[in-house]
Amino acid sequence: MTLRRLAVLLICCSSAAFAADAPLTALDVQHIRQLHQKYRDAWLAGDADGVRSVFVADQVLLPHHGDAPRVGRKHVDNFWFPAGAPPTKVTSMEVTCEEVGGSGSTAYVWGHDNVSWELTREGKTVTVTNKGAYLNVVRKQPNGEWKIFHHMRDDPAPQQRWKKQPL
Repeated sequence: MTLRRLAVLLICCSSAAFAADAPLTALDVQHIRQLHQKYRDAWLAGDADGVRSVFVADQVLLPHHGDAPRVGRKHVDNFWFPAGAPPTKVTSMEVTCEEVGGSGSTAYVWGHDNVSWELTREGKTVTVTNKGAYLNVVRKQPNGEWKIFHHMRDDPAPQQRWKKQPL
């Protein structure tokens, strides 16, 4: 191998390694924030396919309360969109992106969410509200689009109320 070819090879390898570790651009951060708004908007529209579209096919969902992880689209669908479940409608959803960081084609986002939904069962509608925090790992796809790879969510622990004991 000539010295010139070796130099070209080293430059190419160094450039590829540098690109993988390159900081996120302002445009990457903007697209990642838009991804989270698309996620929010899909839930509010009752668009299950829209929700699915922001995730990679081999996604991992780590639900709250220590529930078992769901790996892959089929298992996440069974968790979020189970067949035969009573009608449910997300009525409000606030999602903040407190921090976006990472490098190359992998990033993380954490923030807070506040979700309300209506659940109708046996003719009765119940409203549920849940506030929590999330952590997402996102990947840049070959076409430049960012998608969620890992989604972890948690909410505050249930509050215990103690009854006063008579003296």
